[in-house]
Amino acid sequence: MFHDNVARQATRRILSEMADRRDSPRFDVPIAVRSGDRYRECFGRLSINGFYFETSDRYVIGQLVSVKLVLLGLGKEIEARGTVVHVMPAGSHWGVAARFDDMPFESERQIARWLDLMVRATRAGATP
Repeated sequence: MFHDNVARQATRRILSEMADRRDSPRFDVPIAVRSGDRYRECFGRLSINGFYFETSDRYVIGQLVSVKLVLLGLGKEIEARGTVVHVMPAGSHWGVAARFDDMPFESERQIARWLDLMVRATRAGATP
């Protein structure tokens, strides 16, 4: 138990340092956004701190949003919750940015791993 908590704290500190907004990579990812009792699929952008998606639904800052993220190449689907931090017009839709809330450590680790793989693929000139 102690080792798990120490590892979790160390990983969060490292991820936090890596996640400076200006330096945090963002990549396209399939997202299923919960609306009522259904999920609506779309493409969004994922970073270590949160996610972005476009929708015809209206969201407000502070609103909670639940999503399923598909980490292509890892075969992982992660359920996550976030708080809307920014809403902006995006053509005929709305662009919604949300910050992750209380994500389980294993989910954080999987997202960090996936982002690292995408950064490496991009640097190597491969298509992520």
